[in-house]
Amino acid sequence: MAYRFAHDYPLLHWLLTDARRITEPKAFLAALADKLVAHGIEVARLVSGVPILHPQVHSYSARWDLGKGVSERFFRLTAETLPVLENSPVKTVYSGGGSVRCDPTAPPRDGEFGILSDLRRDGMTDYVALSIPFSDGATKLLSVATQRPGGFSGQQMELLEAIIPGVAINLEVQALRLTARTLLDTYVGRQAGARVLEGAIKRGMGETIRAVVWLCDLRGFTSLSEQLPRDALIGLLNDYFGRMCAAIETGGGEVLKFIGDALLGIFPILGDDAAATCGRALAAAEKAQETIVAFNAAQAEAGKPRIEYGIALHIGDVMYGNIGGENRLDFTVIGPAVNLAARIEGLCGELGRPVLLSEGFVTASGVAAEPLGAFSLKGLNTPQPVYAPASTRSAGSGSP
Repeated sequence: MAYRFAHDYPLLHWLLTDARRITEPKAFLAALADKLVAHGIEVARLVSGVPILHPQVHSYSARWDLGKGVSERFFRLTAETLPVLENSPVKTVYSGGGSVRCDPTAPPRDGEFGILSDLRRDGMTDYVALSIPFSDGATKLLSVATQRPGGFSGQQMELLEAIIPGVAINLEVQALRLTARTLLDTYVGRQAGARVLEGAIKRGMGETIRAVVWLCDLRGFTSLSEQLPRDALIGLLNDYFGRMCAAIETGGGEVLKFIGDALLGIFPILGDDAAATCGRALAAAEKAQETIVAFNAAQAEAGKPRIEYGIALHIGDVMYGNIGGENRLDFTVIGPAVNLAARIEGLCGELGRPVLLSEGFVTASGVAAEPLGAFSLKGLNTPQPVYAPASTRSAGSGSP
């Protein structure tokens, strides 16, 4: 029996219709596995692989195992993982070599694909890595393995080959969505990126939210930019931003934008957990300070420049949404709370403190803090009380 047309083959018809509404890769793979089993293909493992445009990740993979469900992983191309890829059917398929079929029941031999030992261990009797063509000419992969005695029958292989066009359409849509989401997460931020992907793209579209505002700045950057070679300067900026971003994201906050050598982040307050959110933000600031102290100690030993910085934490209502021109928008936060955080951060160098807190933050958080006095700040009519967290009282600006 030949499965050449969608009306001759219900599974292909499903892939070209209902399946296209399943855009989440894990859900799609689970549904496809169920459909394959329902059509008589005793699949025991199913793996899809698609590329994503990401600064650290080479590809995304979803894996369905009989009785276990779906898991996922992001494949990073490193010195350790490259040999695995080189000795894999994935390399053959991705490079245009066509589909690859392996017999795990055959005796082991020198030079065989590394995956075969895993397939034997799991009791697989047949394995096929299907070459899935994309519209840009690239080929991606759907691998299918079975524990059926004798492996896949000729009719089952014909079925698997017949569904390739339908699988290709679904995987390409998923790849495009993953790429879009990854780019938005990378350049806009995870929470803001999700909002943009959901359609929040009109100028002026946004909402007022209550949040802890994090504003940090690298001090002495002008002098460093004149002293350091380009690559060394970029490396130092990445070291600084990397530590700040990791601390914010680990604490549940979101990095919204880089402004030269400054960084703006927020910790949105959900419900009545202002004190808890403030606590996470302060813990993140202390974590950033801890990692930079260690970094500066190593820099000092090597005779290299230190990272000198300041962090300000404030709490308030901010407008969270799109601003900008008609065709070029920025998804960010604006408002008096952001301005005050920026003004307070400007005092870090003057006061010799790496972390400063607003009165609103101290009141909302209830943390132990040292009052440093009230200061006249640009754009504000009355002097503003400023505090330093007690835990960083004698830490200095990144000193070991």
